[in-house]
Amino acid sequence: MSTLYYNGTIYTMSAPMDTVEAVLIHNGLIERIGSYEELKSSASEFIDLKGKTMMPALTDVHQHLVMIGKKLELLALDDVTDIDEMKEQVKAFKTNRSWNNILGYDENNFDNQYKITAEELDDLTDKPTLITRICAHAGVVNSAAFEALNITKDTEDPEGGYFERDKDGELTGWVYDKAFEEMRAATVEDTAESLGEDIARGVKYLQSLGIANVHTEDLAYYGDFNVPLDAYLNTLGKDALKFRVNLLTHEQVYEDVVKADKTYKENFVERDAMKIFADGAFGAKTALVSEPYNGTQDKGLQIHTVEKLEQLVQTARANNDAIAVHMIGDRAIEMVLDAVEKYPVPKGKHDRLIHISLLRPDLIERIAKLPVVCDIQPTFLTSDMPWVEEYIGSARAEYLYPFKTLLDKGIILGGSSDAPIEKVNPFLGIHALMTREDNGTVYNPEQIVSRFEAFKMYTTEAARIVYRENIQGRIAEGYFADFIVLDRDVMTVTPDEVKETKVLKTVID
Repeated sequence: MSTLYYNGTIYTMSAPMDTVEAVLIHNGLIERIGSYEELKSSASEFIDLKGKTMMPALTDVHQHLVMIGKKLELLALDDVTDIDEMKEQVKAFKTNRSWNNILGYDENNFDNQYKITAEELDDLTDKPTLITRICAHAGVVNSAAFEALNITKDTEDPEGGYFERDKDGELTGWVYDKAFEEMRAATVEDTAESLGEDIARGVKYLQSLGIANVHTEDLAYYGDFNVPLDAYLNTLGKDALKFRVNLLTHEQVYEDVVKADKTYKENFVERDAMKIFADGAFGAKTALVSEPYNGTQDKGLQIHTVEKLEQLVQTARANNDAIAVHMIGDRAIEMVLDAVEKYPVPKGKHDRLIHISLLRPDLIERIAKLPVVCDIQPTFLTSDMPWVEEYIGSARAEYLYPFKTLLDKGIILGGSSDAPIEKVNPFLGIHALMTREDNGTVYNPEQIVSRFEAFKMYTTEAARIVYRENIQGRIAEGYFADFIVLDRDVMTVTPDEVKETKVLKTVID
């Protein structure tokens, strides 16, 4: 049975403003495109778009899907701006689990960048409590959490992370990067079944925003890697919940996952590159920078020694794999480029540079010469710029998120959110690319990109990142029948109207 979609504005994404009159779908693929008159005789079912806009479904090339599903159920503080309200929400939060897990703390939402302490948390709850900072590279815990894990002021900091201490050497409750990651892992109480519920909840929300494919990194945070991996394999697929995921494989579990005898689901659940962390985040001042943060001698946090980073890259190469590296600061980016230049990616593949927030001209030139792609998060721009200049100074801030410069150098950029760190709505990211505006302020306007280039990052370019450019990201013959129907013509309305877009229908396969 073939289905014909017609009577709408159908953008193919093959060229700017390129449209077709009708699309014929058969067996999960686009069979033909053309006019209604020439295709109607081949159809047995007809879908009238009633003048609405249709385009390829969107892809988010970097996020954390399990955590998105959890956030929809847990307490999240990222929109709370009143300190007393935040404390009341924490005090009122109750679950039947042995740990309270709360998400999205952002001190930049509060006066004087207020950071709650373990002592204050103790007054709100006596249950072991872990509050994840918005960047997910740090968090704050109460005394019960430290006690549950036998952590004291004398506990040594792990390599690549630390426990914050006050001037007297006492724990403040704030925990960073590797130390925080280990604490969060200790709170896990998940099964493949419970994670499957989280995945399904997250997927349905993503579908409501026009997203049909995500590249996610979840396999190292929920106990044994088999638990989240089985949850994905059991939940998604052609004959299950329709959604496409590419699973980046965290450096800590990479070799175990590679050796595991798992049957993946082609084009629905597929293993992807080794995920490596090179540094932290700007919000926690753990992004690794080449010059100190303003007013300090601190240059951030280097997760791995040069030798360890090279060892990880060599492990990926030994398995004919690419790497995907979290890198925020310019020094972290420099270290990673050194490693991939020394140990090139296998022929026919490309490494993935994730975030690449603070660049320098010399680093951009090096990136342009390498077989790499960049997973960018446009809303980092609007989230960071109001305060990050205070951390790094105006001169360096000119090289934050230089998307137009990267495009002009021919570098492939894929659009993403890093959700739930940022809001997952892709139309917010597209708006940020088109305007670089937040609350009336436009940041580095020379780096604004065109509307078509912005949408490409979530369609055709996202497909290139996972080597599906010949079957995904366009409305064209032989491509996946993955598309969305929108309440407005996103190619002609104002940028602010793009931000308000509503998805009426998401079709996958």
